[in-house]
Amino acid sequence: ESIGSHTPVTPDVPLIVTEGNYLLLDEGPWPRVRELLDESWFLAPSETVRIDRLVARHVRFGRSPEQARERSLGNDQRNAELIAATASRADLVVQLV
Repeated sequence: ESIGSHTPVTPDVPLIVTEGNYLLLDEGPWPRVRELLDESWFLAPSETVRIDRLVARHVRFGRSPEQARERSLGNDQRNAELIAATASRADLVVQLV
């Protein structure tokens, strides 16, 4: 069941799964978020898989394959490098192939 964005999560909820690229950053508001988590997992696909999936997602949302690849290897790549550097803060790193 989906919980609305304004519905509080009560203590009787046994499991909450959240996702976000920035959850393990050590700057800004993110360290406070990490303190609220019992456990954090970092999903680490191979670079080939990550880029292929990202290009495909950009194409699905209307970019040409060339535009999608350019975006994926430009701004998105810099962001991916920032996020990859946070993997050591996770409780578990799951390598995806």
